[in-house]
Amino acid sequence: MEKNVLFKGSKKDFNDLLSNEMVEEYTPFMELVRQYNEKIRANDWAATKEVGQYNKEKIENVVIYADDFSSVTSHVITNFPNIIILGHDIENLYIQNAPKRVEYSLRVEFEHVIEDKSSNYYEASAEEIVKLYEILNAGEVIGQDDAKKQTCVGLYKSMVLREKRPLVLLYYGPSGVGKTALAKNISEFYHGKLTRIQFSMMQTDEAYKYIFGDEHGKPSLARDLLSRETNIILVDEFDKATPALYNVFYQMFDEGEFEDINYKVDVSNCVFILTSNFIDEKHVAGVVGFPIFSRIDTKIKFTQLTNDELRQVIEKNFSGIYEKLSEKDKIIIENSKLKEKYLESVEIFKNIRLLDKFIENDVFNILFESKLREFS
Repeated sequence: MEKNVLFKGSKKDFNDLLSNEMVEEYTPFMELVRQYNEKIRANDWAATKEVGQYNKEKIENVVIYADDFSSVTSHVITNFPNIIILGHDIENLYIQNAPKRVEYSLRVEFEHVIEDKSSNYYEASAEEIVKLYEILNAGEVIGQDDAKKQTCVGLYKSMVLREKRPLVLLYYGPSGVGKTALAKNISEFYHGKLTRIQFSMMQTDEAYKYIFGDEHGKPSLARDLLSRETNIILVDEFDKATPALYNVFYQMFDEGEFEDINYKVDVSNCVFILTSNFIDEKHVAGVVGFPIFSRIDTKIKFTQLTNDELRQVIEKNFSGIYEKLSEKDKIIIENSKLKEKYLESVEIFKNIRLLDKFIENDVFNILFESKLREFS
C-alpha cells in the first residue's frame, strides 16, 4: 500500500478531497467485504493462506465512507485488516470517520503510509463577524435584535480568546420566535448545513445508547459530531433531556473533546447553541443544575415578537408563497384579501412557526376552492 488516508469530517469535504486527488474510479468497501466472504470465509485455513499470498488482486483505489461502517457486522470491524489485506494489493485507501478499532488496526499495520486529514472548518474573523451581524439584522429572522447582538458578541469573544474549548450559548424563551432559525442562519454563514441534535427525543434507553455509544452501526452523538459540515452545533430543546444526560457535556464543554465506545471527536472550535423554553436564568439553573449552568458562556433571552414584527413575518411569508404562484393564482389570492385579514388579526399569533403553516394552508385552500368552481 502506498497511501492510507484517514479522513475525519463531513461527507462533503471527503468528496472534495477525493476530487482534488483525482480519485474518479474506485472499489467500494462493500465489494471487498463481498469478495472476502466468498474467497476467504468460504474456505479453510489453507485456502486463506493461498489466496492471501499468491492470488492478490491489484486495486488502485478503495474508498470507504462513514456510512459504509453502518452496513456491516461487528465481525467485519474486528477483521478489518484481513478484509483489506487478504486477497488484495491496494495502492490507495481512503477512509472517512473510521471507528476507533478500525483506525487502531490500520495504524498498527500501515503506520508508515498513513496520512491524517480532516475538514477545514470555516472560522470567521472580526470583520466577518461584524458582517454576520449585519446579515442577521437584514435577514430572514425578524426581531430578536438583542439575541443577534449577544450571539455575535459571543462569536467575537471566542475568536479573540481562542481557547481550546467550545463556545456554549443558551437560547431560551417561548417557542416559535426564531431560535432555531437564527442558528440555521449562522451555520449557513459558516459555510454548511447545521448539525442539529434533537434532545426532545432523548427520553428512553435509546438516548443513553446515542450519547454513550452502542453498536458501531447505530447512530451516535460522536459520529454525528464527526460528520458535521460546520462548527455550529444546535442542541434543540436542551431542557427536555433526562437530567442524567447533562453529565456527558462536562468534558465536552471544558476540554473540547468527546469520546464514546466507537469514536473520538475534537469539538474545541465548535459553537454549541442550546435551545430551550426556559422562562429566566433562575429557571435554567434549577433544571440543568449549576455544573452545566456554569459552563454556558452566554444565556440569551428570546422574547415574543411585537405586533409590528409579526406583521413583517406575515408580509415575508406571503411574499415567499407569492413568488411560487402563477399570475392567475396571485390575482385570486389578492382578491381574497387574505393577507389583509392576517394583518388585522396579528395579535392572536405568537408562534411564527405555526403562522407560516396557517398562511400556507389558507392560501392553497383558497386556490383549490377556486379550481373546484372552475371545473364544476
